[in-house]
Amino acid sequence: MTARTALNGSAPPMRPPALSGAALFGLLGGPLAWFLQLCAGYVLASWPCFPHDHRRLAPLATYQWSWPAMIALLISGVLVALAALLVSWRTYARTSTGPEGQGEPLEDIGSGRRHFLALWGVLLGAGFAVATSFTAIGYGVLPRCAG
Repeated sequence: MTARTALNGSAPPMRPPALSGAALFGLLGGPLAWFLQLCAGYVLASWPCFPHDHRRLAPLATYQWSWPAMIALLISGVLVALAALLVSWRTYARTSTGPEGQGEPLEDIGSGRRHFLALWGVLLGAGFAVATSFTAIGYGVLPRCAG
């Protein structure tokens, strides 16, 4: 039995299912990991070379830890983006077919939204994993301070 509204006796409209934390992570994990890696990597790469108003040719000796931190940040950003890709891929595969025995299209039962967002999560996770890993080329090719 469905709940009826008090004014007209009809059933209230169905609300779309709320997005779970896993769906939000799958959609936003890759872009956020890339953004954090970009901002923190910039700080870690530039501050040891520009601590004051003059550029240094070598990083300050007290900031030698910043290079391994940049690499760890790069690797963790790629791993987070790949984890978001995996979560979105599993959601995409789970929502690719409707419930068994029902001929309703996915859009009519509310799973179409999750399917669409999971597809975008797959694309964003893969794209930002690649974009984050391209940063490794810059770390390897460009000189740290003398550039």
